[in-house]
Amino acid sequence: MPHPGSRTKTTDLWLLPEDEAQVGRRIGEVLPAAWMCSQPGPVGLHQVHLHATVEAAVGCGGVQAFLLLPAGAAAPDAVEVTDGVVTDPDLPHAAIVQLLRSRVRDEVFGCGRLAVRWSEPEVGPEVHRVLGEQTAEVWRAFRAATRPAALVDAGGRTLSGTRIGDAARELATRTGIPLTRNGGPHWHLAH
Repeated sequence: MPHPGSRTKTTDLWLLPEDEAQVGRRIGEVLPAAWMCSQPGPVGLHQVHLHATVEAAVGCGGVQAFLLLPAGAAAPDAVEVTDGVVTDPDLPHAAIVQLLRSRVRDEVFGCGRLAVRWSEPEVGPEVHRVLGEQTAEVWRAFRAATRPAALVDAGGRTLSGTRIGDAARELATRTGIPLTRNGGPHWHLAH
């Protein structure tokens, strides 16, 4: 159960790398976007970077990328800012949007997700307002770069509220690869 004042938004998604790039471009059109890579292993084991594009961030970390909010916020301590990234050193980040990559493995297409969370009491009313506005901009850009993924399982049950990129949709349509959420049942696109 979320604690009072907690704000969370999450959407399951299926994206291929070209779809991730499209999402990153769309978000960059509405907000100054810088993406933090996420290296596997314990904190401090690998250098973490703030990249100019989502492609660079997922290419560096491999599994997920993080967008700092408010837009233009300074990178956390020990994060190396790469060339082309402009931040405001006096603007601390108050929320992080996670883009977890989708994965094709063992002939199954597992979902990723776009998610954000913050606590209103921790950030205060003005920052909360900015985070709400910028989160809405991020999701509008995300929706513009993807389409609804209307899914159906073998029993005919439907699932909605998820998104899919054009390249991922083409792969799923062409190959019939099953789509999964969190290792659960296999879904297929409803045509």
